[in-house]
Amino acid sequence: MKRDLEISISPELRQADELLERYGKWAQDRYQKRRCGSAEGRYIAPPTPGEAPMVPFMSDFNAMKVQHALQVVPMQYRRVLQAFYIPQAKPHHAVRRELRIGVTLWERSRLEGLRQFWNIYRCAT
Repeated sequence: MKRDLEISISPELRQADELLERYGKWAQDRYQKRRCGSAEGRYIAPPTPGEAPMVPFMSDFNAMKVQHALQVVPMQYRRVLQAFYIPQAKPHHAVRRELRIGVTLWERSRLEGLRQFWNIYRCAT
């Protein structure tokens, strides 16, 4: 995902960041292959040699663990994490402006939310 500001994240929180990135990609479309947009909508491309099935970003069980850990994070941090990591109709900077949160508070909330999420996730597993 493209970020407008990158903050320094400790190596421990980098794992939480990567986990939430994978969860966001999983939540986006469950990593399904798309079909060609034909007039009938039924066109299926012929298989190519060596075409391997797509590997999911994470299992459904792991995604549920991430989701349960996110639900325990306080709302003020959870909404920042959800807007930042889970793809939505609006980009995260538009959500930040809607919520009238400054950039520095947004980044501090993201870091604190990552800390709380990671502590909750590690305790649950």
